[in-house]
Amino acid sequence: MTDREKTERSAIKLEIRARKEVLKKIENAYKRLRRQADANYQKRKARVQAAREYGSIEEAHDAWGYDCITEEEFEEIKRVFELGDEYVEKHISPQEVAVKILGNFISGLYAEIRSFEFDLLPLNKQVKILQE
Repeated sequence: MTDREKTERSAIKLEIRARKEVLKKIENAYKRLRRQADANYQKRKARVQAAREYGSIEEAHDAWGYDCITEEEFEEIKRVFELGDEYVEKHISPQEVAVKILGNFISGLYAEIRSFEFDLLPLNKQVKILQE
C-alpha cells in the first residue's frame, strides 16, 4: 500500500469516527424531541376525543354560551368537527417537524458511514458485494 493510499484510508477512517461521534452526541436530543413530538401528537388526539364528547357544533356552542368552555375551546371544537381525523394529522407541532429533520440527518450520516466503510473494503470484496 502506497503512502497516498494509507493517507486516504486514514482520512476515511477519521470521517467515519467523526460521524459516529456526531451520532452519539445527537442521539439524546433526538430521543427527547421524539418524546415531545409523541406527547404533542397524543395531546391533539385527546383534544379530538374531548371535542367529540359534544354531539354537534350547536351543542358545543350552547356549552360556550353557558360559560362551560372558553371561546378558544369552542373554536378548536369547531375545527375538530370540520376537519375530523385530519385535525390530528395536519396540525403538526414544531417538535414533530424537528424529529423528521433530525431523523433525515441521522439517516444521511448512517448512509455516509456505510459508504465510507465500503470504500475501505478490498477491491475484490467491493466487486463481490456489487455483484450480489
